[in-house]
Amino acid sequence: MEYVFVSFKEDRTVLADGKKLAKPIKHWLIVKGHHNFTLDGQQNYHPAKVDAVIEQTTSLSPYKVEFN
Repeated sequence: MEYVFVSFKEDRTVLADGKKLAKPIKHWLIVKGHHNFTLDGQQNYHPAKVDAVIEQTTSLSPYKVEFN
């Protein structure tokens, strides 16, 4: 399992590969590999999506996804 940290200024649900995961500003576990991250709701953020290969992370060094 790998660690991901997602941040966004609003309270939105994070989607990974189109499936709901959690609210932003939290660490969560995800399986190793390629993932597509977006936010639920209005598309008023950038980037529109983040495609990333998640591997070799730790709880102290998660993969960071930031939406603005």
